[in-house]
Amino acid sequence: MTVKTTYIQTLDGKTKIEWWEKSDFQGRSTDIYTMNDKLQAEEQVAHIPIPDGVVLCDFCNEKIIEFPVAVMGSYALCKKCYEDIKKEGEDKYGQTS
Repeated sequence: MTVKTTYIQTLDGKTKIEWWEKSDFQGRSTDIYTMNDKLQAEEQVAHIPIPDGVVLCDFCNEKIIEFPVAVMGSYALCKKCYEDIKKEGEDKYGQTS
């Protein structure tokens, strides 16, 4: 996977953004674990594959249909959420140079 990387100002400061194509989201899955009293994972309960054609914004849950997609950390962002996060950072710190 080769991705383009940019940086934006967020409320947390300078933040790395990767730009993923639709094919970069293939083969994903999620795991569900039981937790103990200290909120530590104990036992894997389920391993759930995520369909390749399903890409949702991790902030608002809208289906993403335009690619490439901004990925901040492990969070996929729709265009609106990306712009909102970027604007909040620019309003606080100024534009990224």
